[in-house]
Amino acid sequence: MDKNIILQLKGIRKRFGDTQVLDGVDLEIEKGEFITLLGSSGCGKTTTLRIIAGLETVDDGQVILEGRDITGLEPYKRSVNTVFQNYALFPHMTVAENIGYGLRVRKMPKKDIAAKVEEMLKLVQMEGFEKRMPGQLSGGQKQRVAIARSVAGEPKVLLLDEPLGALDLKLRRQMQLELKRLQKSLGITFIYITHDQEESINMSDRIAVMNQGLLEQVGTPDEIYYHPRTSYVASFVGNANILYEGENTYAIRAENVLMDGEKECVREAEVVEKSFAAGQLRILFRLSDGQQVTASRHGIDVGLQEGSVHRIGWKTEHAAAVIDDGQ
Repeated sequence: MDKNIILQLKGIRKRFGDTQVLDGVDLEIEKGEFITLLGSSGCGKTTTLRIIAGLETVDDGQVILEGRDITGLEPYKRSVNTVFQNYALFPHMTVAENIGYGLRVRKMPKKDIAAKVEEMLKLVQMEGFEKRMPGQLSGGQKQRVAIARSVAGEPKVLLLDEPLGALDLKLRRQMQLELKRLQKSLGITFIYITHDQEESINMSDRIAVMNQGLLEQVGTPDEIYYHPRTSYVASFVGNANILYEGENTYAIRAENVLMDGEKECVREAEVVEKSFAAGQLRILFRLSDGQQVTASRHGIDVGLQEGSVHRIGWKTEHAAAVIDDGQ
């Protein structure tokens, strides 16, 4: 095994009743990597995380940590910790007691626990909060404490199950930056799960896009966004336009659709509707063959009227050939 690989999933299969939740998942994760399992609800990402943690058994396959098969090990025997969306803090314990809980269970000397708790409080920028109770903390502060508790024991791998899902948008974006900073500072391998494409692109070294129990594509954010392998990946990450020309299927990002006046604008298209969201105007066009194309622009309007006909197009290099998997 490559010495840089810390975790391997080999042929992982899992069925719940009549549903095949995981259907042969193979994945190699490097030491110190921030990798995100990205997919919609029911794709198998949480089950994958629970199998790594030892909270779920496999029907077939292996989980290998640092060259050791840990598939059958109990969770507490794995050097893996999990941060959950609901924080899972002990409400009757102070911040310091929460952070030091796992260390007390391992019977670490009190002096060493105190030093480690102080170190963790500094790491998550929570100095002075050690005597607070969880009920006195904001959502973001609770999340920091949960992370501090999880990394205090220096796990080889930290699993994060939609940890920012309960936060409002502004705090969520702030915590994205904070988590990435923490991960780089600690050097611990983070395996993160989310259904939020923007979050995965902002935070990850690599993204593993899951669909119906399979890995559709694994790659850097740039590879996933600009070079999707399948129509599902292109549609799910960034909502690309999927267009069919003869036997070929292409993905074109909305920001790469050109309008009026460019030499690549060779297709007549009617404006169907316009909408404004998240600082961008989105214009939906209908081509003469009935296919629809969305273009995006910064600003609140570009003066195009619904029902008007214009010429649109895209540069050849912006049309990524993809496998049509019916998504």
